[in-house]
Amino acid sequence: MNLNLLQVLTAVFEHHHEHEAVKELAADIGYLNSLIGGFLSFFSIWQFCIAQISPFFMAFILGVRFITDASTLKKSAANLLIPSIGYAAGFSIIFALLGSSGTYTGSYLLYNIKYFRLLSGIFILFTGVFIAGTGILRKVITLSTDAIVWLLAPFLGVAFAFVYSPCIPPVLSKLLNYASIPENAVHGRLLLTVYGMGLSSAFVATGIPLALAVGWRADKGRRPGLIILGSAFFLMALGAMNITGLMVYYKAFLLGFFVE
Repeated sequence: MNLNLLQVLTAVFEHHHEHEAVKELAADIGYLNSLIGGFLSFFSIWQFCIAQISPFFMAFILGVRFITDASTLKKSAANLLIPSIGYAAGFSIIFALLGSSGTYTGSYLLYNIKYFRLLSGIFILFTGVFIAGTGILRKVITLSTDAIVWLLAPFLGVAFAFVYSPCIPPVLSKLLNYASIPENAVHGRLLLTVYGMGLSSAFVATGIPLALAVGWRADKGRRPGLIILGSAFFLMALGAMNITGLMVYYKAFLLGFFVE
């Protein structure tokens, strides 16, 4: 009996010590390090995993540049920045919820992830069709698409978060371990949201200058219609891969391309 009691007390002590160690790790990271960790992961070897979605965000932001009002540099920058912020918000919220596996919401989303990925694929496909249709019709009728794009962007961020299967850099590993403990759910979710904002901000910091540069070149005589259709095609391809289940082959291709 004394031996069993000693074993129980030892197990309780080890469990408590493990939880305290995880708490200390997350406390060491903090919000600023979470933000920086997410941002820098985009420019690291972990890009082989982030490339599941990063080229498709670039395609989206390029399409946005050509289907929204770009009559002045100020309007063009605003019409790129506003949807980018919306995308980052949608992505970060779902990214954090999926990472909070110790909560009911996180567990529910992960358990039904295949259905959410299917719905996300449909929405991404729809977004690609919308961009393509706008590009085709823009010379026939005048369309004001700015507000529509602003509205679509947060939901596109949500869809990208569902289809993304993140690798686990050191900072994210600590955050996921911390957030997996039920009593850390709220703080862990906030840290994961900040990490997601850091990752998303790297998308934005890369995508907006790219879109402005490509737009400037296109205004000098290139064919913007081809860029619009190319952007739409990339998004429709991502949507189709998630609808059909072919996304797993694209992820395997990325792994083989970067690692080998």
